[in-house]
Amino acid sequence: MNKFDEYKFFAQSTQFLTDKRQSATQTYLTVNSAIFAVLAFLIKDLEFKNWDLVIITIPLFTAGMLVCWIWKKLILQYKELIRWRFDQLMKMEKAMPDSYQMYIKEWEDFYKTQPGKEKFGFSRLEIILPILFMSLYFIFLGGLILATALINGQN
Repeated sequence: MNKFDEYKFFAQSTQFLTDKRQSATQTYLTVNSAIFAVLAFLIKDLEFKNWDLVIITIPLFTAGMLVCWIWKKLILQYKELIRWRFDQLMKMEKAMPDSYQMYIKEWEDFYKTQPGKEKFGFSRLEIILPILFMSLYFIFLGGLILATALINGQN
């Protein structure tokens, strides 16, 4: 295999990893949406009252938090692996002097830290999603406990 074929293969496999990361994010979004749908169903449509509702929903909140924690770790692992692969691609480009060096140019224009310029990156935005869902689980559970306590305190 010559250097260009190796470079091309490495670039394609790096794109495959990026696609897998995006697919994982879609999967975890779906799982979290399903958990929230089940929680909403339990709270709205079933006849659980008082602390029974809190006790029944705690496993779902726990599962949701665990799913978010795994999701966040997975995104960070993909981020590191993909960053390493881009570093390798840039090294390969430097070894091919006649190439346009697209990855090097992309890194310099978008990812390299520059004064007055915000760092670019999808992983930074993606990592907000599991944190947002974790926060929603905490708020949702806290609100459910508070509402149950207030309702029980009035009775």
